[in-house]
Amino acid sequence: MSLMTNWGYSIADISYLPGMLSSDDFETLTARKYAGDIRIPSMISAAQAAIRNYCGWHVFPSLSCIFEADSISTGRVIQLPARFVSSVESVTFNGEELPEKSYHLKSNGLLFFDRKFPGCSWGDITVKYTAGVPEGLMDAIKELIAHRVTHALAQSYGVQSEAAGGVSITYNATWTNNARATALPSDNKEVLAPYRLQGVV
Repeated sequence: MSLMTNWGYSIADISYLPGMLSSDDFETLTARKYAGDIRIPSMISAAQAAIRNYCGWHVFPSLSCIFEADSISTGRVIQLPARFVSSVESVTFNGEELPEKSYHLKSNGLLFFDRKFPGCSWGDITVKYTAGVPEGLMDAIKELIAHRVTHALAQSYGVQSEAAGGVSITYNATWTNNARATALPSDNKEVLAPYRLQGVV
């Protein structure tokens, strides 16, 4: 069993992508302010889908992936469609597994070969690898998802300002116009920059 993703590669041994943020996590991060709102699970799903699509890969969790290359830069380099690539299990060329010493992986997902592969077509080279942000490094993304959902919920209630103790916040028009859970304003994109695949437009 494998899942063909929206980003041009497959994930082995699963039929759906696990969530990045649970409803329980959301309630913890928001001190249960919106507890019981039945829209929260769907808004969480929408927000994490927007993040994955912006980053250009599944992001979380760390999973076994399969990529069939359609081209190799200069005949020697493949950009795997992932960040946080922790290992390469195998590389096959025309069905023949290459020795591990014939390639090496960079932390940004670039796979370098010690030989050229001129004239390759789709599927000639298949790479099996493990990639994804580990749970221990997910705090920033979880906080971002909770922020997007909280923002959407607050706006749906018509909240224009909030106060807690001696602190008050008034939301400007730009903030209000980005009230969808799927909206990713520029400050959100800055948070996601380390997780975004190179070359994604």
